[in-house]
Amino acid sequence: MSSPFPAFPICQITFPSSPLINAALAYSKEHTDACTVNHTLRSAAFSLLLMRKLPPFAAVDDIDVEAVVLANILHDLGWATTKSLLSPDKRFEIDGANLARDLLKSAAGENSAGWDKHRVQLIWDAIALHTTPSIAQHKEPEVSAVSLGIFADFVGPNIPIPGNPISVDEYKEIVTAFPRLGFKDHLVEIMCGLCREKPDTTFDNFVSDFGKSFGLDGKGTGKEDFKKLCEEKSLSNMLMGGLEACEQWES
Repeated sequence: MSSPFPAFPICQITFPSSPLINAALAYSKEHTDACTVNHTLRSAAFSLLLMRKLPPFAAVDDIDVEAVVLANILHDLGWATTKSLLSPDKRFEIDGANLARDLLKSAAGENSAGWDKHRVQLIWDAIALHTTPSIAQHKEPEVSAVSLGIFADFVGPNIPIPGNPISVDEYKEIVTAFPRLGFKDHLVEIMCGLCREKPDTTFDNFVSDFGKSFGLDGKGTGKEDFKKLCEEKSLSNMLMGGLEACEQWES
């Protein structure tokens, strides 16, 4: 089977090739834009690189590399340009995890061989938790590797890990293979769109920071009103308000 992925002689990594990985890549290309696809592929490459270099991963003999690459490729389906795939009320990470799980479950013939409930759950967890590294790092090595690879795409050689595990040359090789295509501006556009279209899914997580910083259109529109809404919807206000309301039944 010919691989759709380039060689990485500097990074010394090899993307695994399987019918399911090829199907996942085709699905991602069909339902997300090229900027998002390249982000997911860079993330996969960084995951492979860090798994090769970091002792906690290198010490695991049976790490599921196919699952790591699949989860990376599918992790931002919650940014789908095919809007009919997305929910009106779930965080983008959950939309992505659910879509990935559905894709795996619907895979036919040889594509689905070996995909038991545990492996499917690994993919779901890795995608659902990819923006919550404080939890992901304590899950299975595959889940941790996915979160770390995605984070690495945002910081490159500046990743705050002892030993500088990503060299400038390795970074350049990955970004040359899968160019950014204006990813920084694209990220602001997507995050602000979530604040605008699904605000209730953003108040308890980092996405709301984009609305508070860049407004609902990425250019500052509605920024102050969104800040006020975030304060009203803050978890601390909800918890403290709930406790205060319960006091009437406690005296």
